[in-house]
Amino acid sequence: MESPLQIIDQINIISSVQKLVTCGNKVTTIPSHYAYFKNPSDSTALPGDGIPIIDYSLLISADHNQQTKTVSELGKACRDWGFFMVKNHGISEKLYEAVFEKCEEFNSMSDDEKQEFKMKKDVMDRIKFGSSNNLSSTQVRFWRDYLKLFIHPDFNSPHKPAGFSETLLEVSRKQREVMKNLLRGVSKSLNVEESYLYNMAEMDRGMDFFAANIYPPCPQPELAVGLSPHTDFGLLIMLASNGVGGLQIQRNGTWYSVDVRPNHLMVNLGDHMEILTNGKYKSAVHRAMVNSKTTRISAVTVYGPEVNKFVVPAPEFVDDDSPPAYRGMTYRDYFIADQTSTTKGVTSLDLVRI
Repeated sequence: MESPLQIIDQINIISSVQKLVTCGNKVTTIPSHYAYFKNPSDSTALPGDGIPIIDYSLLISADHNQQTKTVSELGKACRDWGFFMVKNHGISEKLYEAVFEKCEEFNSMSDDEKQEFKMKKDVMDRIKFGSSNNLSSTQVRFWRDYLKLFIHPDFNSPHKPAGFSETLLEVSRKQREVMKNLLRGVSKSLNVEESYLYNMAEMDRGMDFFAANIYPPCPQPELAVGLSPHTDFGLLIMLASNGVGGLQIQRNGTWYSVDVRPNHLMVNLGDHMEILTNGKYKSAVHRAMVNSKTTRISAVTVYGPEVNKFVVPAPEFVDDDSPPAYRGMTYRDYFIADQTSTTKGVTSLDLVRI
């Protein structure tokens, strides 16, 4: 007779990783279709002690000297890493804890309760949950469950569990203000007017895309991956975590672990920052690792252009010495291609590179 694990191994699609690890039989090895790393040492990374930390309170300070110094630090972080952490951003840790609690409550609901939000074929669905990613075409599945929402310009959220929508709306409004000021700082660091990038991308009507990524404990974390190496669509990507580490950033071919610090936001540059700046600032390659002891939750918001914006390198970054390095594509088309491609490697930028 086949063991429960062997039976699970033969199922093409399971409802969630959470269900796999709580199915009543203690899982000690992962199903073969979750084995990403052939060599366990490939999942290791160096300590990320040098990852930049930006003090948001100084970035928006009325003290010109402090602000100028912080803008310079922000520019260096964008050039050297494409990634930085943000402290003193003014959003309470208690509010983020409420977000993580509601995300976990949602993921713990029964399949019947979540059925109306189940991921279908249309990646433009306003609300969708699922497991792994692009299951119909991915050979190795990711050790994660997710809830994905479009939260701007129109706010969408599940109506359950109670309080989820209100909590998420509150944090999304506060984070959007932080995003605006970070984008102003990034523009200044590029020696353009502070609203340049925001206006070029038509961010007032920008598409804000929220993903709650839930990574349950994994019996073989050295073999599985939460998310494989990738870059993100959008300009700025803002991540808050529940205090459990797992994010790794690649710099010059070397992987670095991101330390989890209390109430620090993690921010990486996306593909559309690279396109708009004509490659002056690069999209950051990163991956999500898992652990054997506790659930990791990340609340990620991708801040992108207006959905129908035809995105090309901005005029301020194009000249005879720096011709356009990327062809134009609407943000909608790029997003759909990124989310549905069966041949995508680490980045979707290959779609538009000239």
